[in-house]
Amino acid sequence: MGLAGKIGELFDFLPETNLVEEYLYNNFGNYPVYSGQTEGQGILGYIDSYNQRLPCITFTTYGVRAGKIFYREGKYTIGRNCMGLRPKKKYWDDIDLKWFAFSFQNLFYRLRIGDPQGQRSLNKLLLERIPIVIPDINIQKRQLRKYKRLADIQKILQKTVFELIHIGNFTKGYPSNSIVAEDKLKTFVKFKGGNSGLTEEFIYHNSAEINSNRIKVLTSSTSERTAMGFVSKNAKPNGKTLKIFQTPAILVARNGYAGTMTYVPNEIFTTNDHAYVLTPKKEWKDKINLEWFMHEYQDLFFRLVTSKSDNATFSKEYAEKQIVQIPHIDYQNTAVQKINVVKKTQQQFHVLQMKMEQLLEFRIV
Repeated sequence: MGLAGKIGELFDFLPETNLVEEYLYNNFGNYPVYSGQTEGQGILGYIDSYNQRLPCITFTTYGVRAGKIFYREGKYTIGRNCMGLRPKKKYWDDIDLKWFAFSFQNLFYRLRIGDPQGQRSLNKLLLERIPIVIPDINIQKRQLRKYKRLADIQKILQKTVFELIHIGNFTKGYPSNSIVAEDKLKTFVKFKGGNSGLTEEFIYHNSAEINSNRIKVLTSSTSERTAMGFVSKNAKPNGKTLKIFQTPAILVARNGYAGTMTYVPNEIFTTNDHAYVLTPKKEWKDKINLEWFMHEYQDLFFRLVTSKSDNATFSKEYAEKQIVQIPHIDYQNTAVQKINVVKKTQQQFHVLQMKMEQLLEFRIV
């Protein structure tokens, strides 16, 4: 027999725990903190304690991907911009949470409110009043097997994308006689910090209605979805004039997945203080292909961090002292052409992966 009722009648809501990054740094451990971010399975970091030990689903309450559902188990903490759902005890045997995560993903997306191209939200007051129907547990398990088959295909596509990234590394390389300069990194490029105080909440309260008066906010995220939304060009985070950056440029993650570089080819943007913006110095502007630079020195930047944990911090000062080689621009451009051939294939697989994800986010009966 199935169940019918409002979400608030069938489930208990699990509140977020507002953990700041400093707390994660000072209390590093083995237990994950799940946040509202969706890349990296929503893991914000790891700490030495937990406040949940039973399975649940979590959903993002605020941001571009508000409504995204994940199944959770083990010992963990529910962090910022995130909330949990767990069946009330009398329904534990009647609801399969893995099935629920697949089956109700589309509904959670449709219940979001806010700017379709910016920040959205999904909250408890809205969800708890939504009526739903839960089929018999045997039907849930049968449907779950279909979801899992699609999820397995998605994992294969994801693995292929990662393997193509490694193949791309073999396209790099240049002869020693092509090197035109060898010196400390600070000779060739400069780092600029982002905007302190440019938080999701600040962006939400300082969005611009007119397109010509707003600017995209990029982050140092490792996913393809690097935009936090749009903010008014006249906004003043922490009372200071908004820093606006020109391209081409490279975003360098200062913490979290510290050292990760993201190439930004052709747009005006701003960013928060979780990223540095790297650009060539004026005299090297036409002698360095930033896309080449990113692929050539990504491994080096991964090593220039304060620790090897998920709470690592990229050291700009240490980076500036590193000795690097710059080959002739022709060799850089040739390498980028080869890399882009591999990237094109990678993107084709990524499109298939995204289509599979979208398929999984619609109910399959």
